[in-house]
Amino acid sequence: MDKNEVITTLRDAARNHKKWVADARALIEGVPLEKDKVPVNPTECEFGNWYYTVGQTLNEIPGFKEIEESHNKLHKTYMEIFSILFGENEPSFFSKLLGRSRKKMLAEQREQAMNKYNILEEQSKTVISQLLQVEKVITAIGDKQFEKYSPRLKKVV
Repeated sequence: MDKNEVITTLRDAARNHKKWVADARALIEGVPLEKDKVPVNPTECEFGNWYYTVGQTLNEIPGFKEIEESHNKLHKTYMEIFSILFGENEPSFFSKLLGRSRKKMLAEQREQAMNKYNILEEQSKTVISQLLQVEKVITAIGDKQFEKYSPRLKKVV
């Protein structure tokens, strides 16, 4: 994998995260999504799969390691949204005691999920910003310097 392929991967990751956030919004709005469009684990999305395998050869690139924490937070928030929406399918005994209707519970769940979605959106912007920063660093360095940062990259691919 050469410098241009890494830059393309980072750009694809930024585009995919934007789409992924849009998919999370659609899920909240009740649009059914295929399972492969709803990764909840940081290693299950396309970028995470690359980041935790081939991408690890780029750990010395300034800013690359910092993406991990932001990416993990983003997926944690998505998992919280998923749990809010699908964690409890039937009203609990406690909810029934309080007389909350199923419709009211769904509206409350959707509102909680939207609150988390707003956090997800900000986290996605952070990840995208970090991806762009790493892309700028990689773009700014020469090919030979890039090979010094990732001497194993060609062996991994």
